[in-house]
Amino acid sequence: MSNRLLLLISSTIFVATSLIVAIFGVIPLPEYEDLKSNNQITGKLIFNVEIQTENILPPAPDILDTCIFYIDLSTESLKEESIVCSSELYELSYDINFYDAQIYNEQNIILYYWDYESNNDRKALIIDTSTGKIIEQIDIEFYSNENNRMNIYGEKLIDPWESSDYNSRSIGIYYVSRTETIEVFNSRAPSNYYFESLHWSPDGNYIVANDSENNLIIFSKNKSFTPLKIHLKMDSSKNENIEMINVLGWTD
Repeated sequence: MSNRLLLLISSTIFVATSLIVAIFGVIPLPEYEDLKSNNQITGKLIFNVEIQTENILPPAPDILDTCIFYIDLSTESLKEESIVCSSELYELSYDINFYDAQIYNEQNIILYYWDYESNNDRKALIIDTSTGKIIEQIDIEFYSNENNRMNIYGEKLIDPWESSDYNSRSIGIYYVSRTETIEVFNSRAPSNYYFESLHWSPDGNYIVANDSENNLIIFSKNKSFTPLKIHLKMDSSKNENIEMINVLGWTD
């Protein structure tokens, strides 16, 4: 292939790319303010992360661990603290489902697992969020926490997948008050940007979500402040990849 032809192909690709950018534009990520420790927001945010450690001796497989952390919004550091990881419970079972973890009775965490020593029965662990210790092992099919999207005023959060239009690159946070749908936040965003796992604060005035960029975002339902972003500060070595799975809830 001649140099002239290569130059022509390169020029055509450049022109086509420039036209696409000019027509559709490059949409930046939504802008947020960083959460500071001197704010009036309190409580604990509890969330689930997946930690993948690359094995330095291939072809051995990477090591995968799932952990539940919390951030105490009342502390100055706003640093994540570990509650429990799947690797800490291997003596009990290798099949503990952290992905279905929920806040249990407002303060503790419930984890489901299969008890292979007892006819493969499905059981659950109740974990103390303060100590990470097992409080109780119970027989339960499934614990339903249907009210985690409804606050103390009876206002219900709308799933962000229902209130965002990714084709038009528009995302939003909304809730329903009686029969009225109220907008909390709306912004243009890249098509691969989204919110997940929305939860109310205990006082019903704020909303937390995790986004596709591994951040926690706090919204004021009355738009009293610009949405606040919490950067994860987890210590990770160069061979670790930490990815947020979801938010379990916001407790006192």
